[in-house]
Amino acid sequence: MRPQIWIADVVRALDVARTESEQAQVLEMLGLVGSAPRTYFVPPPIRPPVPEHRAEAPPEPPDAEPRSEPLPRPDAEDRGEVADLAVELPLLRPARVEGTSAPREPVEPLARPTSERVPLPHLHLLVPRWTSAILRAMLSRQVCEGPVDIPALIDTLAHGRPVTRLPRRPVDTLRYGVQVLVDRGTGMQPFRRDQDQLVGQIRTVVGADLVEVGYFSHAPQRGTGPGARWTRTEYTPPECGRRILLLSDLGLGGPPDDPHRAAPAEWAEFVGLVTRGGCSVVALSPYPPARWPGWMTRLVPLVSWDSTTTASRARVRVP
Repeated sequence: MRPQIWIADVVRALDVARTESEQAQVLEMLGLVGSAPRTYFVPPPIRPPVPEHRAEAPPEPPDAEPRSEPLPRPDAEDRGEVADLAVELPLLRPARVEGTSAPREPVEPLARPTSERVPLPHLHLLVPRWTSAILRAMLSRQVCEGPVDIPALIDTLAHGRPVTRLPRRPVDTLRYGVQVLVDRGTGMQPFRRDQDQLVGQIRTVVGADLVEVGYFSHAPQRGTGPGARWTRTEYTPPECGRRILLLSDLGLGGPPDDPHRAAPAEWAEFVGLVTRGGCSVVALSPYPPARWPGWMTRLVPLVSWDSTTTASRARVRVP
């Protein structure tokens, strides 16, 4: 694209030129004077035949510019020559054609998306193969109904005391049953599935007829029942000799500012109520022993609801 040429450029160029021929060349180089005869060839236009009798055109004024004639269109012969050249051009051929090879191993198609939700696998808090032994160690009571205690019998005879009753060794029994109190408070919401599963295992180990299940929120004294909240009534201890199992965090979990959290005094009141009724209580807590406060361990025997718990550890903590 040629830049614009200003009058000042022409004046400077003409000032440098010394002769008229040089000035004409300068004007021609600057594009102010055409040089069509030397550079381009414009074919003469084909004029139509002039009739014999025609009116003479009025003479043009001397200062009028010459009219530009339209360029002639290419003839049909020229167009045919161009088409022949396009036909005669050789076609390019591919040097090598590589075929698509099939995969060596068949690819399995992706499964179709469905709206069905598959539940995630449940990881048990207790080791499944140890759960029955742990429950027996926690829920059984010791009664002196085993084999005769020979050392105790010999000691009685050696001291000359009368034998009114044969001494027997203590054995564990589950015939007194168990009352399971399930905490549905805020702190135990993440463990509801574990609670329901453990209740079913307790029924299997102890017997469905000897298991009593009650649900409460935060503290049993606020209402306990076998079902929904509207079925809960005032809590009453079970019959004498039955073990009570608490599936609760005893107010350890949940939001710190929860106004419904049970206070230590409320739990102390509950333990005193069941102890006066001749029952013993044990709690299964989902939190590690490092988080148990002192008042909690002094108030009730606690067993860690964790995969590290074994039957021997549970027996040591339960009197």
